[in-house]
Amino acid sequence: MKKIITRLAFLWVLMAAASCENDMEAVMSLDKKAAAVEEGKNINSLYSQDGHVKANLTAPTMLRHLANPIYVEFNNGLKVLFYNDTLSVESTLTARYGKYFENDANIFLKDHVVVINKKGERLDCEELNWDSKKQQFISNTPVRISTETDTLYGTGLISNQDFTNYTIMHPTGPFVVQDTTMLD
Repeated sequence: MKKIITRLAFLWVLMAAASCENDMEAVMSLDKKAAAVEEGKNINSLYSQDGHVKANLTAPTMLRHLANPIYVEFNNGLKVLFYNDTLSVESTLTARYGKYFENDANIFLKDHVVVINKKGERLDCEELNWDSKKQQFISNTPVRISTETDTLYGTGLISNQDFTNYTIMHPTGPFVVQDTTMLD
């Protein structure tokens, strides 16, 4: 009886050991994925160009993904203040989500994107691309621009970074066109 119990115990140990085998490549792959993300909290980042501060980005959290292509994700929203050369705020941008691609310095923004310029004109859209090298905003989605006197609608937009010169690519809805012949 003692031999049977010993053999059963030995067999049980062999089965337990065989069932716990791990594939080393799978374990290393999981480890690489976990290590390929850096996390930051209470982010405050200044962007400068030619020695002048151009923007200040703040965000509650940031995830920097190190796998190619390297990008930074702002999954809990962000706010950017854009400055002129005298450090006066020219425009502000907020979005609930942002993704910064380090290789080309572009930022993709989505989920309730709002840009407000110093005149109080406001852009609302769901997606917006910010090309920091060209200092330009581009959107291919529906946009709404609220000014002091009008609300403009359309699809697609190109604007400078301080949102003082913008073009709606496909305007929709009623709008007033000023007759330039009456100005002379």
